[in-house]
Amino acid sequence: MAARAGNAGGPTGADAELADAYRLVSDVLAGAVRETLAAPGPDPARFAVRRLTAVDRELPPDATPPGWSLAFLVLADWYDAARTALAGTDDRADRALGWVEQHLGKRYAARARYTVAPLVDPADARETSHYVDALGQDFLATMVWTVAGLVAEFPAEDPDEIWPRTRADAAR
Repeated sequence: MAARAGNAGGPTGADAELADAYRLVSDVLAGAVRETLAAPGPDPARFAVRRLTAVDRELPPDATPPGWSLAFLVLADWYDAARTALAGTDDRADRALGWVEQHLGKRYAARARYTVAPLVDPADARETSHYVDALGQDFLATMVWTVAGLVAEFPAEDPDEIWPRTRADAAR
């Protein structure tokens, strides 16, 4: 984002608000990834999603849900960063799903399989939209579980780093 006139420090106004919201959502989702890695289970991701989408419940049914949309944008950025970083690793999605299956269970890995297509090929990203209603609140949670699997299967030098986030942040 380019700085506006009179502000050499960065974005202002609506751009700054969006950047702040993006960062806050990233913080909540990174926390859910860390909690999932520390004590594997579906609930940290589910709790984070409920927290981020609480504002959406007060909107009319035909309105674009800002909490859900921003959380999806953050996770899609993380998927893109992971796919790019692991471009030479053909089994990246399978390994992440294997971690989910081993640590959360077959049921959760089966759900996550519906949202893993963008990790394999960005051209297949639209495919995941078919599963939004079917997975409900678990749609975004599956993406958090998958990111946890990626971080576990492809660890960074710093074991506390959620590297898909770090790479996505650097690309922004």
